[in-house]
Amino acid sequence: MKQSSNLALSLCLIIMNILSLTAQDCNCEDSFAKTVETYESNYSLFMYKVTDENRNLYRAHTDIMRTKASQTETVQDCRAVLGQWLDFFRDGHTRIGISAKSRINSEKIAISEELFKSEYKGKKYEQNPLLGIWQNGGYSVAVIPNPKGSDKKRDFVGVTLESSSEDWDKNDVKFELTTNFGSSYDANFMMRDHSPEPTKAQLLSKRKLSFEGLRVWTKIWPEADVEALDSEVIRKFGEFHYTELDGIPYLRFPDFYSVGEAHVDSIMKVNHEKLIAADFIIVDVRDNGGGNDDTYYPILPYILSGPVQVPNSGLWMSNDNIRQFLDNSDLKGKSVEDYSEEERQMYDYVMSLKGTAFFQEQDYANTYEPDTLYAGPKKVILLAGDAGSSGETFVYRANQSDKVVVYGQNTAGVVDGFNGLSKDIGCFKLTYPSSFRARDVDKNPIDPYGIAPDVYVDEKVDVLTYAIEHMKQLIKDSD
Repeated sequence: MKQSSNLALSLCLIIMNILSLTAQDCNCEDSFAKTVETYESNYSLFMYKVTDENRNLYRAHTDIMRTKASQTETVQDCRAVLGQWLDFFRDGHTRIGISAKSRINSEKIAISEELFKSEYKGKKYEQNPLLGIWQNGGYSVAVIPNPKGSDKKRDFVGVTLESSSEDWDKNDVKFELTTNFGSSYDANFMMRDHSPEPTKAQLLSKRKLSFEGLRVWTKIWPEADVEALDSEVIRKFGEFHYTELDGIPYLRFPDFYSVGEAHVDSIMKVNHEKLIAADFIIVDVRDNGGGNDDTYYPILPYILSGPVQVPNSGLWMSNDNIRQFLDNSDLKGKSVEDYSEEERQMYDYVMSLKGTAFFQEQDYANTYEPDTLYAGPKKVILLAGDAGSSGETFVYRANQSDKVVVYGQNTAGVVDGFNGLSKDIGCFKLTYPSSFRARDVDKNPIDPYGIAPDVYVDEKVDVLTYAIEHMKQLIKDSD
């Protein structure tokens, strides 16, 4: 191969078209003040995250970050400061994104999939399981070493090869990875608007790359050697599917939004006889970031052993939250003068709740039980490590069943506050929970530590294989 051609097309590649990060009308100190005011006023869990016991710690943290904000000039650096301030709350439902009004960094790295594959062995990429082609949903990326000549401090870059999104093109940088320890990485994951989301990444296996709070990526080239039991599970880990592992029904839910309730219900009906006849089934919600609770309702008749308690949720009634609630009601677009008598009474009642935690139901919880509960399967393996939001709600409900045994690690611990509302403060879009999971989230929190499994399995261990072995032995010992 000619050296000049190699230089032109090699993966040590050309970084091009980096747009300025600085928006002329953005002042980080002002953005910081608006951010603090927004979360202190509207974030439903603020009163529980900042208490008399830690208020001085919070104030010192806020003072430090305010000083940093006053010294920050670029939008991206300002977002990092705001994000570090937000870390105090340790809440996966809070987020600071760069507003569409601001200019977003868009980095491109010219890449050829064909050349990448042809040079893979020559560059000894096979020695690092991180390097290769990865897929998630409609995206495929090539993970490469940080190109020579790049002034960015990072070890690896995920460069888009294909995308089903009109917001992403070939050669766009999708994520950056910096080695932290072993197979753990500090990451910048580029969101839909190309703004970087600082997070953590973990290489779970040769075929699975997990980003904290985001979906898992699957390696599709080169194909790694995996056991037959795991081949389809790993290959389809990022999508909803039903399969059978040596005759054991297996349901994978990577989230609760990519398929709807009707689709899940159809899968359950098609496989009904196998499900009810099984000694046990497997429900896998590892890394499930949530979505719509309705999605999992069709599987509850198979996994519940009786009624479950569902805590009644509440709303934090701040000025901004009330305004957004009203904008989503029948009163939207109406002036107070145009309200009917009934509407005016409702409006006055809502306004009287300002500054309070409102729970429509007086009881702590209500009871839920499907119309039908099936005797089979006898038991259920629930793989739940790092499930969050409605994924965590599912674990909370399913774990009340005598059939269910939860394996793996703790859930994500991001469910005490939910119902995210957003506020645009000019340069940034702030997202925060406006609701409470239950009345007693201060005394019996799930955040930030999550729900512990019944059987802890270290993340380095193949939890699926172990859970099957353990369940078979459990059933044998019970006979």
